[in-house]
Amino acid sequence: MDCKNLAAHLPGKVFLPPSPQYTETDSSYFAAFENELSPACVVRPANVADVSAIVKLVGSSSWHATPLAIKGGGHTPWAGAANIDNGVTIDLRHLTGVHVNSQTGLATLGAGERWTVVYQQLGAQGLAVAGGRVSKVGVAGLITGGGLSYFSATNGFVCDNVVNYEIVLASGDIVQANARTNRDLFLALKGGSNNFGIVTRFDLPTFKQGQMWGGAIYYNPSVYPQLVQAFSDFTTTSTPDEQAHVLIATSWSAGAETGVSNIYHASPVAAPPSLKPFTAIQPQIFTSLRQDSLLGFADEQSAFSTDGARQLYFTTSFRLDVQFMLHVRELWLDALKPLQSVPGFMLSLVFQPLTKGMLAKSAQLGGNSLGLSPDDGPLVVTLLNSVHTNAADDNKIVTAVLGLIRAIEAAAARQGNAARYRFTNYGHKDQKILEGYGKQSIARLQAVSRKYDPRGFFQQMVPGGFKLSNVLEGSAVE
Repeated sequence: MDCKNLAAHLPGKVFLPPSPQYTETDSSYFAAFENELSPACVVRPANVADVSAIVKLVGSSSWHATPLAIKGGGHTPWAGAANIDNGVTIDLRHLTGVHVNSQTGLATLGAGERWTVVYQQLGAQGLAVAGGRVSKVGVAGLITGGGLSYFSATNGFVCDNVVNYEIVLASGDIVQANARTNRDLFLALKGGSNNFGIVTRFDLPTFKQGQMWGGAIYYNPSVYPQLVQAFSDFTTTSTPDEQAHVLIATSWSAGAETGVSNIYHASPVAAPPSLKPFTAIQPQIFTSLRQDSLLGFADEQSAFSTDGARQLYFTTSFRLDVQFMLHVRELWLDALKPLQSVPGFMLSLVFQPLTKGMLAKSAQLGGNSLGLSPDDGPLVVTLLNSVHTNAADDNKIVTAVLGLIRAIEAAAARQGNAARYRFTNYGHKDQKILEGYGKQSIARLQAVSRKYDPRGFFQQMVPGGFKLSNVLEGSAVE
């Protein structure tokens, strides 16, 4: 393809190697795997009209063999998610802006924003939205994948909070999708990833938010059973604290295991009763518990990773069961034994609850495309986060961690703890993520894709993300 022709239609916005703009975009991803790809050119649209023009040009008959990648924040780690070899990478970095309507209280977020800027600007007004927990993550990918927030107990998934999407369709048309206009597309975009177009704007309600309380606690690994029990009690209590949010983890780094809890409360009250079981566990190695802003806690989560590293996410889910969670840790310990000599090797096992109450809130907000109901809870969303140094070890790490995922899922099936849902934001490209949404949801999503993208442009020409066209007949789980 000839990127120079594209540049003629969008002067000053198309960049070829080795221009500084091209190099800046191509080295700005969260993971090394994306940075190592080389698009033919990078396009930086200035506004939604530019995005429309790009889609129309590339979608025309003479350009129809030109694949695209769409980069919001570029946080999805696997190669090809938001970058592409020899194609066109659309970098949405200039589609920014955080604007609050003083009459409606709605915040309008540009698709090129990151949560850092969102929380900075809203926090200055004493406001927040239900958004990402890691400040450097981009707005677009988190929301279109579903997303979890510090406020999920009251606000469901992040996508449940969106009241309007601005999106460029395969035709190049710019449309709005909300509860009144293009409602089928509106629901599909709530977790449907990039299967339907390029979202350029998200509208979400704001709420008042001041200082919070929380942080991380690091433990001796000997207390891990207590940590899991506290997690289970928090998740199943008959009197849930809807202002509290919890993750627990065990991490292998530098030849040693460390237990971790990340606990948060939307109020500034220190050690509220719902979180005291976590603060009471001893011995503790270190704690960062404090009063801080939403941005401060999101920045702390950002500091747990280094951009450009060889880092990957993998995911599964299962029904809450304390003994099974302890068994998963044993499977994790077995899986990492042959990997300990890999340079720079780290592997974290992270558990996050989807409570019945949280899933009920999600349904009350109008539903989404994730295929979940309150009866599916409580579920444990599981993240396996690997890091290593050398490209020569890529296959070894991926093979081992995918093998661990299969072992966890097989054990869950044997013990009656299996769950079909997989959290899209943590999925690896070799996992069947959309299949976990269930047959009914997949059928609806495929119908929406056919309606708004009848030529299958975003299935064929935008290979990044989890594609509906790759969901094989009969493979979606009941």
